[in-house]
Amino acid sequence: MDFKVSLKQSVAWGDMDAFGHVNNTVYLKYFESARVKYFDDIPELAGFKGDAIPVLANISCNFKKPVVYPDTLILNVGVSKLGHASLKMQCEMISPKVGLAAVAECTIVLVDVKKGHSVRMPEQWKAAIQKIEGHTF
Repeated sequence: MDFKVSLKQSVAWGDMDAFGHVNNTVYLKYFESARVKYFDDIPELAGFKGDAIPVLANISCNFKKPVVYPDTLILNVGVSKLGHASLKMQCEMISPKVGLAAVAECTIVLVDVKKGHSVRMPEQWKAAIQKIEGHTF
């Protein structure tokens, strides 16, 4: 995937577990930070204003190599699929020390907070995502 958005993520000492590497749950927090940056980089989507918000429906992560403190990961993130009410995002986490550390994928559903159910993605959102990705879906 040709990622358009990147985030530098410092590994904190407290991110490590008793086995001496970054705990697996922390990778999901890193991916969350990258997803938020992706949306914040799009003025139309920054801050999730309005009645509809993106809600995480599922997430998976494949751990390739352990990461330890100190390190600074590069998180590359992008949208790989755009549906009517959902989108798929992918993220790769790269350490300058060990290379590709993890790859993650998630599905995000657009939910109307007042109605409590999924809604169609506004054309403005689709256009903004297609613009940052550089192609239509």
